[in-house]
Amino acid sequence: MQLTRLKKNSDLFTEWQNFINSGKEPENVRPAIAASWQRCRSWGVNPLGGKSSLALHSEEFFARLEEKKPLINIVKPYLENIYLAAAEFNFVTFLADGEGTILLTLGDKETLNRFRQALNLRAGASWSEKVVGTTAIGLVLREEAPCLVSADEHYCLELKRCCSLAVPLADPLGKTTAVLGALGSCEEVPNHILGMLAVVGYSVENQFRLAEKEDGHDLTARYYRTAIDAVSEGILAVNAEGYITYLNKSAAKILLVDSEKVLGKHITKIVDFHPPVLDVLKSGEGYTDREFIINSKRGRLHFIKSAFPIKGENGRIEGVVDVFREIKQVKQLVNRMVGAQARYTFDDIIGNSREILEAKRIAAIAASSSSTVIITGESGTGKELFAQAIHNASSRARGPFIAVNCGAIPRDLIESELFGYDEGAFTGARQGGRPGKFELASGGTIFLDEIGEMPLEMQVRFLRVLQDKEITRVGGSKTLAVDVRVIAATNKDLYKEIEEGTFRRDLFWRLYVLNIHLPALVQRSGDIPLLVRFFLQKLSEERGMDYVLDDKAMKILMEYSWPGNIRELQNALERAVNFAETNRIMPHHLPKILSGSGAHLQQSRKFCSLEEAERQTIIEVLKHCQGNITKSAKILGIARNTLYFKIDKYKIEC
Repeated sequence: MQLTRLKKNSDLFTEWQNFINSGKEPENVRPAIAASWQRCRSWGVNPLGGKSSLALHSEEFFARLEEKKPLINIVKPYLENIYLAAAEFNFVTFLADGEGTILLTLGDKETLNRFRQALNLRAGASWSEKVVGTTAIGLVLREEAPCLVSADEHYCLELKRCCSLAVPLADPLGKTTAVLGALGSCEEVPNHILGMLAVVGYSVENQFRLAEKEDGHDLTARYYRTAIDAVSEGILAVNAEGYITYLNKSAAKILLVDSEKVLGKHITKIVDFHPPVLDVLKSGEGYTDREFIINSKRGRLHFIKSAFPIKGENGRIEGVVDVFREIKQVKQLVNRMVGAQARYTFDDIIGNSREILEAKRIAAIAASSSSTVIITGESGTGKELFAQAIHNASSRARGPFIAVNCGAIPRDLIESELFGYDEGAFTGARQGGRPGKFELASGGTIFLDEIGEMPLEMQVRFLRVLQDKEITRVGGSKTLAVDVRVIAATNKDLYKEIEEGTFRRDLFWRLYVLNIHLPALVQRSGDIPLLVRFFLQKLSEERGMDYVLDDKAMKILMEYSWPGNIRELQNALERAVNFAETNRIMPHHLPKILSGSGAHLQQSRKFCSLEEAERQTIIEVLKHCQGNITKSAKILGIARNTLYFKIDKYKIEC
């Protein structure tokens, strides 16, 4: 009954939100709103929406609004300015009290409605850590310091695509009494908003204390200066003549200056390049998240910058606030958000066969080296698993791991995907340009899967990157240094590709420094029981049931040829688990294609005698070593005289 009545007053919340934001006294509110409010109070329904455990009741919220009204009146214009300064981004700014209850929200109507319905972000709702879990609001109230919480760092499922930012507002004793914040999707909240919130917090607290004529102003100023200094972005402010009026610690660190000594100096006296902030003073036009590549005496500087002009009542420029971040910090943030990290290590490689142990031995050597690696083997043998394990065991483990499938990128896009592009490089190019995979992988590893699918014209540019360690974006003229370790992989016979003219010989030898060949599963069938046990254990943990494989089913798996290798085995077991009525997997639960494994094996694999297998192996090794007997004998593990004997025996031409 209460829900039915509330639906009839569906406009109540909108009216009440306007009432809150209007700042009017209750007696000045039109009677219709007051009457609706009183009806809700009489029903015992929370008029602010949501479950009662997630929001305050009306009487308590009225009292809290009255208590915080002076603060709300000061904060509201600042939050409006933050929103207007970056109106192209869809995010919401808010004010919460010291218990995490939302007092005020600001943003465009569509975004506000979406967050109210999906996330209960509305006045009166509780966003404390106890109710909502981990958010920037909860962390600020607990840590009393600026916080940014992104994507999966949130506890609530609905927030895992969002980014929440917040800074504390403290009383004279340093206790947090309110929280300023912003919320939006990970892609739509600008990086500099946290810095702006900290500056606003500093200003709000100063105004509030002046209005209330309270003591302890110096303590509050020091607190908010500490908060601003804790922000990772550099924040620099200049007056209309270009003299520095403020510089936080991050800015001083990036520019290699003393923040106290440069105050009052002209901006051109502390940097050895033309500062873009002077152009903003001249034009009066600010910008957001613009990329700058600047040549200086200490090398090439690469920034993401935002500039916000400060205008007086007459519209004249009175100064500029410059917010900037080094590109390497931005890349680290991007890689963390998109999951550009290697998950697997050598411990995740299952198998005790001679072939797989040899592959792991060479991979361990590769991990201790900085040389280029190429991994060969059929599809589904675990090439990316080995690449990730090499990265995690190397000195680059803390850097990004970027995987690129060269066969999955359209031919006309692969250049811009790998090397990025500048603004205006082509029709539809994103404003400000875009970094490529090599830039994002700088300091870490780039894994180029299916390298044999790379177009021939792209192989020339790729070879130059391997040699010079520099890239040039599509449509750009400036070269950018990249510190990248390359691991390539292919399921093709690159010797054959070279002969057919589809793969460059010079690129092949540049890649072929360390080669790891992964055997097909049929060549390491002794590892199948270990792999089955591993995959069933993972499926058991996911589904809460201890699965076991029937002996007859295991016999079928051991006799099958596995043209899809480990990936096919994993999928076959997952299918069997879905069809199993109990925890025991029987033969009829397996894919039907496995049941005729004997015939399939003979059709899919051509058997030969041991002598023929030995002859073919010697031919391949000699071809790989370009006829060098000493190297070939070392790879085969036999003496040079023995190799000469076998060459003569099998009539092999060197």
